[in-house]
Amino acid sequence: MELSDFGKVEWLVPWIHYTSTGFEEELRKEVNSRHPLYGRRAITVGRREDCDDVLFFFPDSPDPLAVVHLTWRMKTEPDARWPHTMFYSSLDEWIQNRMKPDHLDYMADEEF
Repeated sequence: MELSDFGKVEWLVPWIHYTSTGFEEELRKEVNSRHPLYGRRAITVGRREDCDDVLFFFPDSPDPLAVVHLTWRMKTEPDARWPHTMFYSSLDEWIQNRMKPDHLDYMADEEF
């Protein structure tokens, strides 16, 4: 998987392609030394417009993608369960198991 692959994705609302570095800094602040993302190089590649979920790419990792629900406490979380993190082994796995279901839920909520 290459960073350029994310530009080829057909992003479905509420997910958007996003490349701000501010999310990487917040991630570094939040994870403690027991968190599975501690010390890993993260690159922001997407985010949900309606909540604090961010899709990070970890190019040097066996699990190259993770959706992280940032807490925005601006400090290290004492509990290694936070920020909440879901790992994906491929872009296709994330698309099928996360982006598409999120899109369907979002569109169903918009109808009401």
